[in-house]
Amino acid sequence: MKYCEDLMLYASGELDGPRKEAFRQHLQVCASCRAELKLLQRTDEALAAAAAPGSVVEELFAKTTRRKSFFAGWKPALAGTALLGLGLLMFLGGLQPDKTAFDASEVIAYMSENLDDEYLSFSNDLALFEQEF
Repeated sequence: MKYCEDLMLYASGELDGPRKEAFRQHLQVCASCRAELKLLQRTDEALAAAAAPGSVVEELFAKTTRRKSFFAGWKPALAGTALLGLGLLMFLGGLQPDKTAFDASEVIAYMSENLDDEYLSFSNDLALFEQEF
């Protein structure tokens, strides 16, 4: 009975030395162990994945991998150049004189033309408020 317990160890290649040799001798006389061993071996073969031929693997690999384009190495350099150009344009744009700035005389003229009525109205409202309180 001990020999039959070694069947799985023998089938998986884990038996060594005298136990392995003893089990081989047992297989010569035990038809049940031979049949079970054959079944285990056929099962292992059926479950083992079949390897594709090397030429098929190489062909698939060649079709599915991307080749680097000529511009792939230039992308960082082009992006850096574009950023440098943008920074230069912003710098040069900042050096242009500001055409929207008013000088003091224009501001005073605008205020005196447009705000006199508002200042008078505010002054009158303030005077009325002071009279009531």
